[in-house]
Order: sequence, then structure tokens, then C-alpha cells
Amino acid sequence: MKEKDKTIIDESLTQRVIDPNTGRDITGEFINQRLIELESVAEKIIQTALKEFKQDQSNRKKVYEKAYWKIHSELGTGSIGPATAAAGPLMEKKKTEIE
Repeated sequence: MKEKDKTIIDESLTQRVIDPNTGRDITGEFINQRLIELESVAEKIIQTALKEFKQDQSNRKKVYEKAYWKIHSELGTGSIGPATAAAGPLMEKKKTEIE
């Protein structure tokens, strides 16, 4: 069986969030906080889409596509800086909620 590569990544290549007051690494806390904020953003997008749909139910596809891409742009690329991949599951969950 092949052994895992135990090469350690150079520290200078690792992106972290450091509290400027304490010097403490708060990367995990930052990511968790951003996920909470992004979930709130997605909920607002969904609520807006539901209101638009209730006003004119003939535009279902247009309302869906608008909300889908708004969620994608708000929760996707760069939403948590170097840890944007952490928002992927949340983004996909919220996209399915608008279906």
C-alpha cells in the first residue's frame, strides 16, 4: 500500500485570519461567522424570490433563474476569501431551496 506524502506545506503559502489585537489565529471562527452571514444573505434572496413569484406566478422560471444566479454570485467566488470552498455546500443547499 502506498504511504501518504507527509510533506508539510510551506507556512508562507497558507492563508490565515489573524486577530490584529491578540495575534491569535481565528481562521475557523472567521469562516464560521461568514457562513452564518452568507446563510442570512441567501435567505433574503429566497424571500425576495418568493415575493416576486407571488406577485406574478407566470414568471416562475425567470424568478428562479434570477435567484439561483444571485445566490451563486453572493455565496460563490470570493465570499469567504481563501476559504470560499467552505461555502459550496451552503450555496448548493440554498439553490435547491428555491426550486
